Amino acid sequence: MIDSFDQIFGNKSKVMVVFAHPDDAELYSGGTIARLISSGKSVRVVKMTSGNKGSRGEKISEKDLFNLREKEDREAMKVLGIKDEDNVYLRIGDGEITNSLEIIGKIAQQIRLFQPDLVISHNSEDVVIKHTSGESWINHRDHRNTGLSVIDATYPYARDLLFFSEHFTDPRAKSHAVTEYLIVDSYGHPDEIAIEMTDFVETRVNAHACHSSQYSKEAAQESADFFTLEPDGKRYEKFRYVKVD
Repeated sequence: MIDSFDQIFGNKSKVMVVFAHPDDAELYSGGTIARLISSGKSVRVVKMTSGNKGSRGEKISEKDLFNLREKEDREAMKVLGIKDEDNVYLRIGDGEITNSLEIIGKIAQQIRLFQPDLVISHNSEDVVIKHTSGESWINHRDHRNTGLSVIDATYPYARDLLFFSEHFTDPRAKSHAVTEYLIVDSYGHPDEIAIEMTDFVETRVNAHACHSSQYSKEAAQESADFFTLEPDGKRYEKFRYVKVD
């Protein structure tokens, strides 16, 4: 397996990661994020929701779960090396992400403020995800709508000045076009690339395990083993690489 880190990120300085829920960043790209930070890249992680409905029967209120999951997530971001100013919560309701102009605008604002060279986000195309192991699962509606809204935000809404012109009351905001993407949950795609993160698997697991309302340390390790371990003993996170004109 070929490590595409230098090919993809060699000429990049800023990478934006946009996922639906706290813990998605660690699950899909925790090792890559840690490697980017270690390499001196600036990374902003945007969470669409705060996972305030992500409870499987435990007796906890939605408000308490909201607070707990953001607390866990802040701890996880520190483990990955994300700066406080680059740890962003849009606080859309869990399970309520749509491909609406309101939500596209929230993402476009982050793009205009951060001006990333590349964006990492969810697979917006497949309702059922098929892993190369033969296992499959439903692609969460929040994930699908996040992925689609990210693409829409990058073009044309973050670029064209008359969309959400109120963003420019903040002097940091600029018209910005994104042309490169890494899409997760796209296993076996013809455009699949691999990022080696062997030296960062422990960081990934430790960050993932910070979400203790959702994962034990053992479950975080099992997730890393399932998604990243290759027969040669090295670790890779895989993405669909998209570059547009």
